[in-house]
Amino acid sequence: MKKWSKILIGFLLLFTVLNAEIEKKPLKAAALSTFIPGGGQLYNQNYWKGGAIFILESSLIGLSVYHHLEAEKYYENYQLSNNTNDYENYLNSSNKQQSDLFWLGTVIFLSAADAFVDAHLTDFTEKKEKLHLKFEDNILSLSYQF
Repeated sequence: MKKWSKILIGFLLLFTVLNAEIEKKPLKAAALSTFIPGGGQLYNQNYWKGGAIFILESSLIGLSVYHHLEAEKYYENYQLSNNTNDYENYLNSSNKQQSDLFWLGTVIFLSAADAFVDAHLTDFTEKKEKLHLKFEDNILSLSYQF
């Protein structure tokens, strides 16, 4: 448990240094989210979302490894005994592993897309305040302050 705590503290220190930038870079956020579970969300300072994605991706990786080991065990048993139940269990575990990998890829893709969009929208409220849409006397006017 202490090892995981040190790893988590190391990631938090790394992202504290990365968050020193004022303007967020969308491609950097997407890349971090692709290679580090929840990394792009932490870069964008969405800590709860980053933690949730970290837990989800870690769980899917753990399930995939578990189902892979189960499939190997059942296949070895099948080779020794030629029992059809072992082969069916092997196929079942292998299918579960493929499903886990599919969902892991989907979560990684969606988290990278989310980090990319969030990085683009970091200064949205500041830009929105510069834009004014006015309705007066059946006239629509749009003004932008530089």
